[in-house]
Amino acid sequence: MVAALVQVCVDSRLNHELLRIQVRQKLERLRVAAERIYILNDIGGNVGANFRNTVHLLVRRQESIALCAVLHHDDCVAAQEGLRTPLDASAQEMAAYLTEQNIRCPVLTGTIRIEHNHLLWSDEPAPHYEPFSFHIH
Repeated sequence: MVAALVQVCVDSRLNHELLRIQVRQKLERLRVAAERIYILNDIGGNVGANFRNTVHLLVRRQESIALCAVLHHDDCVAAQEGLRTPLDASAQEMAAYLTEQNIRCPVLTGTIRIEHNHLLWSDEPAPHYEPFSFHIH
């Protein structure tokens, strides 16, 4: 089996199924195959024991990890309390742990708009919508 691991906050407003759908769409755009998508939680989306334990379990089961991601969200209580590690630092920590475990895979980042659980990937431009589909030149 091949897995994708996605680290998010423990915030109860996050809809894991909506996030899983958007992660699957990202995997398809990247042409990366993963049968399982694990949505992992820790305060503020920090990389913690949940992530490390899941990696350990997958390694023991000889399952591959195709992609990892750290996602932060707006209106985060943990961030307001000063408990959230910056997104880039979390991604670096995740990548360093994967390297220690001899796992080579991309580590992506993104932001979730909590109102609709809409995921914006850091490596993709934000969507731009126009009210008309035609232009006058």
